[in-house]
Amino acid sequence: RAALTGAIYARPARRSPDAVVAETRALREAVGFDATLAAGSSGLFTHDIPDVPVTIAWGTRDRLMPRRQGVRAKRVIPGARLVRLPGCGHVPMSDDPALVARVILDGSR
Repeated sequence: RAALTGAIYARPARRSPDAVVAETRALREAVGFDATLAAGSSGLFTHDIPDVPVTIAWGTRDRLMPRRQGVRAKRVIPGARLVRLPGCGHVPMSDDPALVARVILDGSR
C-alpha cells in the first residue's frame, strides 16, 4: 500500500487497503484520465486566465509536483495567492481535510 500510494499521500498508511484499491480502479476507469494526464505535462498558464480570485494550495510533501510549479503559477496568475499545506502530499484532501476546507473557505471570503 505504501509503495503504491507513497507518491500521492503524505501518510499512505492512513489509507485502508479497500480505499487504495477503489481509488486505483477509479483512476484506471476514469474516462479521459490518460488524455488529461498527457495534456497536463505540456500545459502552461499563459493566457485566457479568468479574472477571479485564485488560491493555489500546495502540499509541502507533494512528491509528484515540485513546489516551483506552484510558485510559477502564482507568478503568472494575477492576484493569486499560494498557500502551503504543511505535511500534505499531492492529495491534501485525504491528508488533512480540515486544513483544506479552511483554505477553501478563507479563499472564498
